[in-house]
Amino acid sequence: MFRTLFIACSLVIVLLAISAVQLSKPLNYGMEAEIFKSQDNKEISATSIKNTDEQARPNIIVILADDLGYGDIGLHGSKAIKTPNIDQLAIEGANFSQAYSSAAICSPSRAGLLSGRYPLRSGIIHPIQAAGDSFARKASYKAAVAFSNLAAIDMIGGGNAVKGLPADEITIAELLKSAGYRTAVFGKWHLGDFTAWPEYHPHKHGFDHFVGFNMSNDDWPVAFYRNQEKLIDDIGLDQAHYTKLFTEEAIKFIQQEGQEPFFIFLSQKDPHQPFFPSENFAGKSLGGPYGDAVEEFDWSVGAVLEALKQQGVDNNTLILVTSDNGPWYEGSAGSLRGRKGQSYEGGFKVPLLARWPNQITAGTKIDAPVMNIDFLPSFASAAGISLPQDRIIDGKSFLPLFKEPNKSHEEFSQRPLYFFHDYDVEAIRQGDWKLIANNSHYVWPNPLDKNDSLIGGLAGSRDYKPANSSTSVATLGTWPLLYNLQTDPGEAYNLAKSRPEKKEFLHSKLDQWKTEFYRNPRGWIQNSEDKN
Repeated sequence: MFRTLFIACSLVIVLLAISAVQLSKPLNYGMEAEIFKSQDNKEISATSIKNTDEQARPNIIVILADDLGYGDIGLHGSKAIKTPNIDQLAIEGANFSQAYSSAAICSPSRAGLLSGRYPLRSGIIHPIQAAGDSFARKASYKAAVAFSNLAAIDMIGGGNAVKGLPADEITIAELLKSAGYRTAVFGKWHLGDFTAWPEYHPHKHGFDHFVGFNMSNDDWPVAFYRNQEKLIDDIGLDQAHYTKLFTEEAIKFIQQEGQEPFFIFLSQKDPHQPFFPSENFAGKSLGGPYGDAVEEFDWSVGAVLEALKQQGVDNNTLILVTSDNGPWYEGSAGSLRGRKGQSYEGGFKVPLLARWPNQITAGTKIDAPVMNIDFLPSFASAAGISLPQDRIIDGKSFLPLFKEPNKSHEEFSQRPLYFFHDYDVEAIRQGDWKLIANNSHYVWPNPLDKNDSLIGGLAGSRDYKPANSSTSVATLGTWPLLYNLQTDPGEAYNLAKSRPEKKEFLHSKLDQWKTEFYRNPRGWIQNSEDKN
């Protein structure tokens, strides 16, 4: 008995020692924090932006849900949650059936949305922590990173390379502001805790007006600000009234007199846990507190649309409604595999509805794959603004899909999209095909089996190889994973063996792109060879 206990304890000590050694060199693919220090090129880039068209520039609104699943809206089959206002957008505008976030978790996804670039270019891979977080929570975060090397926690990258969105990233707000737009953000920021580091305040990233939180609603202390003034140090659990408050602030901004077009980023806290729907919505859905929060988010969408109509500006307002990533502990990804934080469809695929009566035919269905990095180039095109030339913009304007969705579909389908997890690029989609080169399967008995961790690597030792044979057979998960999303949107059937030519083609394309990306992760363009 004592001997068995001694052996077990010794093994644990050895594993922890190996983990500590691994932790000293986080798996960041050589991308040290030095790479992400701000450059001096932002001002040069901003002054090079020119208005290229005298067209009537549209107002632009992005309404972002937090952790809303693909299957959480009525349009996508939800029976427990009613979302009539979101569903109506598909009737009056366009429904993107193949839309993705640029990350499967919040802070990176927001960085990608605002910059038009894959979020790793900004050094953000995880949710950004509050500077004033408690010692216990900070310690638990560091412990989680350490235990990632034992495949106990899925955070093997070691954390963000930066404390917030770098100053040299050009955001949608800065781009549009250079063309005379009024800009505002309401709600969750989560791109740098400006209570400690003022350089990450929304005002420093092109927004004229800000009412909202420094962090996510569960990253306490969560401060409430109006522009530069901190009104509440920590909102704690008193959160039920904020969805309405942020909606009303957005409506006030819409109602302001003036000829200038506006850009509003309405970044709601819902339905991120903990769920605090207001009194008017609590207990009203069939989806519990989560469903109540989604229905209040849907109300917010309807209230903004009504305000646009009352102001007489709805016909020339482009409004997009989407989510930052897939659902977390609660919520539905529909029939999709995976959830928040995973490279499967359920982590990245999100609802995306668009309405712009002057340009979008009612009832348009868009099946081309798009990503939220496409927002910046799309808005620049809509406003007649040229893109910065000193950096790679990974996104692509999807405005042609509004006019000729079928004709433009092929062009978009041939564009590869890449899926990041920590500092790794795990997957690629091109056309109907998606290849996951290496990930965790998230299934019993070893959910975190990606071979970049100690335990994940040991999982391969369970492969069976008969005596006197050169062939081994995997008894657990295998890679790569190849899926035809047209016939298998739930990623249930791995076709890597039956379609080896497609596997090799996508694997080669992914490897080549990763090599180019890691050579120039920030994406600065010095010459034509830097345009990967």
